Parts: sequence; structure tokens; C-alpha cells
Amino acid sequence: MTYQHIYVIPDQGNLKGGDLYDKFGNLAFFADVTGLTDKTQTGYDLVVPVKASTRGRFMRDPAPYTVAANTRYVSMNIRQTKGGIPGVTITLVSPGIGGGIERRQFGYTGSLSGLYAWLKTTANIEINMFGPTGTPYDPISAAP
Repeated sequence: MTYQHIYVIPDQGNLKGGDLYDKFGNLAFFADVTGLTDKTQTGYDLVVPVKASTRGRFMRDPAPYTVAANTRYVSMNIRQTKGGIPGVTITLVSPGIGGGIERRQFGYTGSLSGLYAWLKTTANIEINMFGPTGTPYDPISAAP
């Protein structure tokens, strides 16, 4: 299961942000995502020095061997998620284009209060937010 975007929702004052897993790229319909960091687009290469060490082939090996210091090269943030995602499922509902209703679900790892506060400042349209158990939050109007 791949995700097009994993947005990092910033902290909103004392309210903790988190990672919002957007499988189909739908969050841009509900809110302005231009200022967010996208973990799926931030891969980077890293050089890690590895210290010299002594290892045994088995427990209490009478003749351990030495591994020389070397350098390890890795690429970070290039893996996609597989299976279940961390956090809880939240639902955003909004009047759609042409009179329909748009209902989308996202995975979120942070504080729901922090997500609600972020949506209040960046909402493109009117949004109704529902928590993981279906608990409704106050409607969010479009940001000015």
C-alpha cells in the first residue's frame, strides 16, 4: 500500500502536530498544503562512519576477529509504507463541487486538536472533521 503524500503537520502553539498519511493526494482539496513538508519527497543520501569492532563467530568464541573501520552509504526516507499505518483514522467531509459530498479518510499520528487548529488556518472550503470513533468536531469554515 503506497501513499502519495505523508505531510508533516506543524505544532500549533502548545498543540502537537504529527504526520498525516494521504493515500490519494486528497488533502489539497480540503486545505492549503504548500507550506508542508512531504516525507515522500524528501529522500536524501547519508554517509555513516562505522567504528572498528571485534566480533565472535559464536558465543564465547575463543578466537574473535576484528572488523576495520569503514564507511556505510545509505539513502533515507525512500521507503514507502506497507500494511497498516500508525496513528488513527480521521475523516474530513465537505460539500463537493457540483453539490455532492466529498468524504475522505486519512491516517494521523499527532494530536487531533493540533490538526483541527491547523485546518482552521488553512482550510480551502468548509470542512466537517470526524475523529477515529466518529466523534464530530465543530465545523471549520474556509480560511480568509
